[in-house]
Amino acid sequence: MNGDLLSKTLVLLGFALGAYGCTTGEPGAKADSSLKEQTGLEPAKRKQDAKPFYRPKGTGPAYWGPGDLYTLLATGEETNDAYFQFEALVPKGGGPPPHIHHGEDETFYLVHGALEMRLGDKIIKASAGDFVNIPRGTVHNFKNVGSDTAVMIGTFVPAGMEKFFQEVFPVAVDRTADPPPITDELIKKMTEAAPRHRVEFVPPGKADKR
Repeated sequence: MNGDLLSKTLVLLGFALGAYGCTTGEPGAKADSSLKEQTGLEPAKRKQDAKPFYRPKGTGPAYWGPGDLYTLLATGEETNDAYFQFEALVPKGGGPPPHIHHGEDETFYLVHGALEMRLGDKIIKASAGDFVNIPRGTVHNFKNVGSDTAVMIGTFVPAGMEKFFQEVFPVAVDRTADPPPITDELIKKMTEAAPRHRVEFVPPGKADKR
């Protein structure tokens, strides 16, 4: 591409971005106004503009789930309740019991390892690079059936389930330690907190019928 053509392309690109409120540094409210003027579309409702943030590896709050390590990547407080995202390290044999989220949709992206997953009445085996969508109301769980610790990114939409993690799971002071044993106290806390967070734990026998 010659210099004149490149210059003209950049000018046109700048005009287009400006027309749609995408110029650098333009406040969200002004961008929303420009969107409506140019397209007639109403922007999505929100309490306020979410702020960009950067979270270096291993710096998010971490909690021990039932055999797994959960690191919070983005909470509702940081996303204006749009979504909650976490990283799960699932050791061999690890994973939660069958359960249902009645208030959120959930997705999984498997980064490393292999997990056997229940999705309603189906059992699948997910491996690195696989994506799983779990609509609210779907009974599901996962278990590490491989030899390596599985690494998975989970997302809840909307946010809110992080409050269950924070209320129930013990803080992981040493992320390199082995997962603590699943105690009767942890099971009791999970069971008691579940209704407050619209979570339903399903006995294995009944999970096959949901």
